[in-house]
Amino acid sequence: MKEKRSLLLAVLLAVLGPGGMTPGSAEVRPPIPRPASYFILPTWDGKIVRLSSLKGQVILLEFFQTWCPDCQRSAPALERLHQRYKAKGLTVLGISHDKEKAAAIEPYVKKYGLSFPVLVGDLSIAVNFIGITPEHPMFNIPYIVLIDRSGNVVGQFEEGRDAEATDEQLLEKLVQKLLAEKPPDS
Repeated sequence: MKEKRSLLLAVLLAVLGPGGMTPGSAEVRPPIPRPASYFILPTWDGKIVRLSSLKGQVILLEFFQTWCPDCQRSAPALERLHQRYKAKGLTVLGISHDKEKAAAIEPYVKKYGLSFPVLVGDLSIAVNFIGITPEHPMFNIPYIVLIDRSGNVVGQFEEGRDAEATDEQLLEKLVQKLLAEKPPDS
């Protein structure tokens, strides 16, 4: 069993290269840039969001839970980014992983005045975007994923590991840079 795990790690390192590992961590992150995984998810209030309907947009995904203090602090910052840049092509999507689903999300959305869509996440979206595995099933929240206008994941930022996960100014600079890039031809 230990031999198989070592072989799997060696294969992952060969595929991902040294950028896939973080010093001091056994976690393997998916490579960047990479095509964003397609998804269809419900919002807390019963609408449906399809990644394909956001073609040509810069997308900021925030994985969160409503009880998380850092997530509560970042909610107003994400709303400000949403308001500042939605007309320029930014789509902010919150992805909640609360067990209580809409029952937990609705008061959170109202408390922080969130006007961007908040989706009810499932395990598949965390697997596809964050790269969790049975060996590494956890991640810190908030966890931010940036997708460029061409539909590629170009950044991922985890609380406690990457300042961009909770620093509004750093995140805004990245968003501005992505928005300045020419949209792909339709």
